[in-house]
Order: sequence, then structure tokens, then C-alpha cells
Amino acid sequence: MGPHLRLKRCLAALVLAVLALLPTAVLAQAKKSPAAPDAAALSRLMQSVVMVQVSAIDSAPSTKTLGPYRVGSGIIIDRDTIVTVGYLLIEAETVNIVDNLGRRVPTTIIGQDPVSGIGVLKALVPLKQKPVALGDSDALAAPQRLLTLGHSEPVPTEILLASRKPFAGNWEYLLESPLFTVPAVSNWSGAGLFDSRGALVGLGSLIVADATNEPFSRPGNLYIPINLLKPVLPDLLKFGRRSGPAQAWLGVHSQPHPEGGLVIQRVSARSPAEQAGLQEGDRIIALQDQAIVDLADFYRRLWALGPAGTALELTVVRQGVNRRVPLVTSDRLQAQQRPSGV
Repeated sequence: MGPHLRLKRCLAALVLAVLALLPTAVLAQAKKSPAAPDAAALSRLMQSVVMVQVSAIDSAPSTKTLGPYRVGSGIIIDRDTIVTVGYLLIEAETVNIVDNLGRRVPTTIIGQDPVSGIGVLKALVPLKQKPVALGDSDALAAPQRLLTLGHSEPVPTEILLASRKPFAGNWEYLLESPLFTVPAVSNWSGAGLFDSRGALVGLGSLIVADATNEPFSRPGNLYIPINLLKPVLPDLLKFGRRSGPAQAWLGVHSQPHPEGGLVIQRVSARSPAEQAGLQEGDRIIALQDQAIVDLADFYRRLWALGPAGTALELTVVRQGVNRRVPLVTSDRLQAQQRPSGV
């Protein structure tokens, strides 16, 4: 038995083990949902996934967390257009893709959308692959069997859509209805999530400890719904970003504090938070004099105040002393370093 076949059998066994932990009615519904597309759709799916290779700007702050060299996956959605997870492209110096034929193709970043977390690339030489169709992520409901494929994988892996609960990331990021899947796969960054017709319905973003709803908590992955891309794709292709005012950004990475509010884990360089003097270890307990419940509550209220350029006030606890900190939000993309000459 070859290593790929053994791996597929192990993954299949893991899927069945996870399914066995779910209620009988849920299991029955999941078994009814088809996973495998027909041969033509499967062939197009297989050749649409590429490797994305990124070298970041040497002095870029993002290299401290994302590294100077990054590798993930991308999906061909047009004759020269590739979509991937946006964090791979932050403060990138050069980006190349390696297609399913083994060709290394130079690309340029043509769009970034911090709101959805999706980035768009353009190949600088013609691609030989046919693009994959965009599916309808809004039509997906848990439980449902889907396929995922990352770069350098010989076959797609069948996984289960387990939940669509909101997700709040510590880097000022919120998805109201992401795609959580089980079991967890290791090649998730920018990987494609495909429906039973072979259409792209999501982009791999994270591995998470809790992908399912209680009391059946299991580790898995988070995929960004592809429908978040559709309304902004024309703007990304034309302007490099979504049109209209930029989303407000503070520049803090934070997590819930046991005593309430949020504790700051890191302050981004050239951010409103840095300019206002916020520090690692500060605890944010209120926004506009209203207590903060959790990350999602904080983000929703922050963005409801207005776009980048909005003035606001945080209440922060530092060394047991409450401080009022006024600041003006800014545009996250404007704080990123750009390659020389750009």
C-alpha cells in the first residue's frame, strides 16, 4: 500500500470517527450530502490549486509573526487571477506561484481586503489552467460533506462542514458566518474548499481548537466563505481594495481578560494604538464609556462608530489605574510597508 493511499484511509477513518460523535440525526443528514464532483469538475478542481510563495520586505513588522518567507495555496478563478488568504501577502516583496505543471510563475498583488481576509494575485505570464467556478457559500449549512485541496496534494480530502458560528480573531478581524470544518487538516493556508460540483466555496485560513458546537467540541479548520469575495472582487481588480471608506483600525492584538475586558497582547507599528501610547499588558475595559463584553462585541461597536478617521475614547487599566485614552482610527492597509518604488 502506497503512502498516499494509507494517508487517505487514515483521514477517512478520522472523518468517520468525528461523525460518530455527532447525534444520529445529524449523522444521517451528513451522509445524504454528496461530496465528490463528476470527473470533469474534479479534473478542473485539481488543476486550479497552486502553491503561493512569498518573500516579505526585510524590515516589515509582519515578519515577526508571519515570517520572512511564507508558503500557502491559491486558487485560479480566472485566466490570470488567483485568490488566496490575505495574511500571506502582508508586506510582501515578491510573490510567485507554482502551478500543477510545476511551472514557477511570477505574480503581482492586485488586491487586498482586510475585512474578509482575502487577497488577489495576477499572474505575469499566461496560465495554462482553466479557472474553477465560484460556488455559493451562503447555501452551505452544517452538517455537509465538502472537499479541500491544498498545494502539492495528490487528491482532495473529504471533510465535514461542522458549524457556522461567528469567529473573532485577536487581530481586529470578525467573520459572522465562517465555514468551520472537521477533521483538522494541516495544509490549510489558502487551501480551496469545494462543494459537490467542484465549485470553490471557501479559502483556508486557520486551524482552530473548537470547530464544532457544544457539547461536541472538536478541533478543525476555518475557511473564509467565498461569497465575501464576490461583491468586492471588481473593486479589488480595479482599485486594489474595496471602494468606499476604509474600516476603522486601532492596531492592537488582544484577547479576553479573566476579570473582564480585553488584554493587549501586541501593538502594531505605525498604528493609532502605538501613537496613543497603548502598551502590551494594558487592559481595555470600555469603549466610549461602555463596558466591553468580548472581542466580537468590541469589533462590532468599534466599526459601528464610523470608518477610518473616526475619533473615539478607550478606558484602559494599567498597573491598577484607569486611564482614558483618546485616539483616531486609521486604515490598516496604509500602515503596511510597501516594496521600494511602490
